Amino acid sequence: MQAVEFPSCLPRGWLGDEAFLPAPPCSCGLTGAPFEFHRPGCDRSTCPYLDEESLALVAEAAASLVGLRGSVTGDAGAVLAVLTSLIAEGQAQLPDAVADARDQGFTWSEIASRLAVGASTVRHRYGHYATWRAALAVVGG
Repeated sequence: MQAVEFPSCLPRGWLGDEAFLPAPPCSCGLTGAPFEFHRPGCDRSTCPYLDEESLALVAEAAASLVGLRGSVTGDAGAVLAVLTSLIAEGQAQLPDAVADARDQGFTWSEIASRLAVGASTVRHRYGHYATWRAALAVVGG
């Protein structure tokens, strides 16, 4: 049996099915150091990837939420529950984020690359909502 090789860009022994890339280089020549500001479309947020900043932010959010909910540090059950809450909240915010991107002129392909899915998938999942919200803005605005 041949050993399965996992990409080195998935740190911490991750065995999920995501195929996130390492931090992408930027076409503007900036190094990608934290807090470097790039022009829109020329930044390191054009596709999802795993890095130490993401790891630290999620760990901090989970620890804070565990504490806010009255659990103690090190309670694995509480960590599972708050990570599930954070994932669910992120997923709940995606339709509005996609609609905002469409309102700002992003193509379905550009949105898809940022969600690490195909353009037809993102259009199928969020197209009706984005269209409805855009029509609502016209009627209400």
